Amino acid sequence: MRLLTLFFATLLLSACVSPVVIDQQDSISPSQYQSYAFIEQEEDKPRALDDQRARKALESELASKGLKPVETDQADIQVRHFFKREQRYDGDVMQFGFGYGFNNVALGASTPVEGEMTEEYKLVVQFVDPASNNVVWQATSRDRLHDEMSSERRQAHINKAVKAMFERFD
Repeated sequence: MRLLTLFFATLLLSACVSPVVIDQQDSISPSQYQSYAFIEQEEDKPRALDDQRARKALESELASKGLKPVETDQADIQVRHFFKREQRYDGDVMQFGFGYGFNNVALGASTPVEGEMTEEYKLVVQFVDPASNNVVWQATSRDRLHDEMSSERRQAHINKAVKAMFERFD
């Protein structure tokens, strides 16, 4: 019974984990921003389709927060977004082995560790203060994009991540 209670408590706590991680400077208030402009970057070129999906989702969420797009030199805040690449190992980490030894002589064998590296991508959105060129707000999605995802699933995943980021933009 005790183990069952512990299991359900762990399940409940894991359900409360936010899908995004937010970091911001203490002195900023989202209400101080009225306009924005995107910062163009070269690092997203391999993820061009995902970049377009993220930009569309960001434009929608920024509009819902009352921010208007303007030219870069007139923006209250600059928006940068990119996909952070991470590698994950998928495979068996358990080995089985056996051996026999006698009189300082031994013989042993074990199974090989099999697996493969998978590349995943997390969406990162940053607000950069144009005056100081410092990041003042950053959101990182905990969920990851995989190359095997369909276009529709990728779009839904990005929309969900961006929506979760701006739910906590107060």
